[in-house]
Amino acid sequence: MKKVAVSCFLYFLLTSLTGDWHLIKKIPFTEVASFTTDKLGNVYVVSENMLLQFDANGQPVNHYSEKNLGRLASVDAVNPFKLLTFYPDYAQINILTSKLVLQSTIQLRGIGIEQPVLICNSAVDYGIWIYDRQDFQLKKIDLNLQIFRKSDNIPQITGREFNPVAMLEANDYVLLSDPATGIFFFDLFGTYYKTLPVKNVYSMQAKDNDLYYVSNGELRTYNFKTLADKKIELPVGDSITASRFEQNRLMLLSGNELKFYSN
Repeated sequence: MKKVAVSCFLYFLLTSLTGDWHLIKKIPFTEVASFTTDKLGNVYVVSENMLLQFDANGQPVNHYSEKNLGRLASVDAVNPFKLLTFYPDYAQINILTSKLVLQSTIQLRGIGIEQPVLICNSAVDYGIWIYDRQDFQLKKIDLNLQIFRKSDNIPQITGREFNPVAMLEANDYVLLSDPATGIFFFDLFGTYYKTLPVKNVYSMQAKDNDLYYVSNGELRTYNFKTLADKKIELPVGDSITASRFEQNRLMLLSGNELKFYSN
């Protein structure tokens, strides 16, 4: 009989969800542009062009605001000591400390990246991945701010329009989600690999061998090794727009309300 490997985290998650999750905090917002977490359990919410930091129990910790760079699109907290805040209007990345203090800036147009749309940290060599709409390429910069990885023109090699809204590096892949088409897989050299045909995905998180994504209000998991795709039942009946798991905490975004659960 063929054995199917299940990651420790997925096993913990599935067994936990069959038990009791306890709501510990609800935080309403006027609007939420995006939210993420770090491995220490901190939660980061982009709301009204401000970055808000909460602890694992939903208590406010710090905040950061930059009013002269246009829209704050996202924050990447893969490295909790090197937070990337992204301002696409000015093609700039502000790097913050864990206390949300400005550490340095990267002006992407100054290094030849004209229309950055998405960014994400790379855990492999501390570089940064960027999707540049100017030439429809996925690019990677190193610590010296040199472009040393490039994909081909993505619409040309896939034969499809390409308008990604989320990106992350996980399990030796770079993943970009286009809600109209699916999740595009690239290897760590920027070479296109395949497309997972799941639509309306605006939120993704990777843990061990599993990718967690929200599609059409449901949380699903895709295993990088077995390719199994399944729905995860949640302790709420509401349609969700984003989710995160960290340690023994579950965070769910429904509309503009963020809910914190413990088990």
